[in-house]
Amino acid sequence: MATASPQSTRSMFGSQVNSKRSSAPSYGFGSSNRQHASKMFISQEHAALSSTGAPPGPSAYSLKNSIGAQPDARKASAPTWAFGTAERFTYEKKSAANPGPGAYQSNSALGAQVSSNQQSQPKFGFGTSERKHVAGVFVSEEHNKARHGIDSPGPMAYNSKGAFNKQDVSKQKTAPSWVFGSSGRFNYEHVKRAATSPGPGAYNASTSVGNQVQSTRTSAPQPGFGTSNREHQAKCYLSPEHEKINAGKHSPGPVSYTLHESTGRQTSSKNQSMPSWGFGTANRWTSQEKATRGSTPGPGSYVV
Repeated sequence: MATASPQSTRSMFGSQVNSKRSSAPSYGFGSSNRQHASKMFISQEHAALSSTGAPPGPSAYSLKNSIGAQPDARKASAPTWAFGTAERFTYEKKSAANPGPGAYQSNSALGAQVSSNQQSQPKFGFGTSERKHVAGVFVSEEHNKARHGIDSPGPMAYNSKGAFNKQDVSKQKTAPSWVFGSSGRFNYEHVKRAATSPGPGAYNASTSVGNQVQSTRTSAPQPGFGTSNREHQAKCYLSPEHEKINAGKHSPGPVSYTLHESTGRQTSSKNQSMPSWGFGTANRWTSQEKATRGSTPGPGSYVV
């Protein structure tokens, strides 16, 4: 009787290479921190509350110069004049400076064109694909049916035992055989049979404790101490109602917001700076010196 050799089967766990089977979803522990959470966009209202920066002040804007060349296309550059730097009698040198026919470098019209005005012609070559690559291309379901059984073992893959001589399989009966006797005298059959029979220690029995390698036997469960901690327990998803407990856990607290002072100069253009007063720094008796310096001479100043 023919015995089929065991064939390898793919696991149902992990990524499935067969397009007809869906890969099961896989989950893992996140590696994000609070800095990443602060950069996550939730909504416009949340972004307005989490903004810690102040609007730029008047000195933050860089104004372009209105004199000279204007980089802005909406502003016209004023004309400029300068002293000429040309040499005299340059008309004699113009004829010698003109390029000749060999001075121009023309790009080839064959191959890839570097100029965007010229279109590159298509190029064709011999393919490098092999037959095994073509066999892996999926065309249609009907085309794929022709490959059924392509990986099945052929007739020569089975090892069939002979029907003659001693049969190793217990379901097949060994036919009787006769030979010329070579035993000596006084050799009894029961003595030879007892010598050739296997003893109790000749059988290799598998242990019944631990993992069972034989598929007909069930391995007993092996409980053990868990290695999870409280951090892992906090990441365990139970239900949407349970997740409501963690709402706002990673939201910034009141101390995270930077509030500017309402007194003094206001850097925000939306806030008005209040008037302020201080002690004067002018020199004393300045008005008396001006009056003395610019006063009209008295009656005793004239010499008559």
